[in-house]
Amino acid sequence: MRAVLECREKAALVRVEELRAEFERVRAVLAEAEEVLNHRVIGLEQYLEALAEHDAPTAAGVPGPAAAETVVEEPMSVTGPRRTVARKEDGVSMEALGADYRHISPPCPPHMRCPSEGLSS
Repeated sequence: MRAVLECREKAALVRVEELRAEFERVRAVLAEAEEVLNHRVIGLEQYLEALAEHDAPTAAGVPGPAAAETVVEEPMSVTGPRRTVARKEDGVSMEALGADYRHISPPCPPHMRCPSEGLSS
């Protein structure tokens, strides 16, 4: 009986050491995540302050940056040209879709039961 209890005690000690090591690892990861969060909060506050300064006129009555002539630039298209998508209708053929959509929407695989003509969802 004594040997069984000693074996269980050793197993418990090993488990405690494993959990302490895991705890230290998690504590280090948490500290890093909190540091990143603090940097982001500070960055957001600085950004909001800069926006407020940019939008508010100066106290001396001299026009600030908000009163100066601002140039509005058109946003650059990052996604490329827009494509129209055909509305879902019964009996619409694949030719109703644009070439890009036909490429990503292949016809029904042979092992599936498909309608005889047209697309369906």
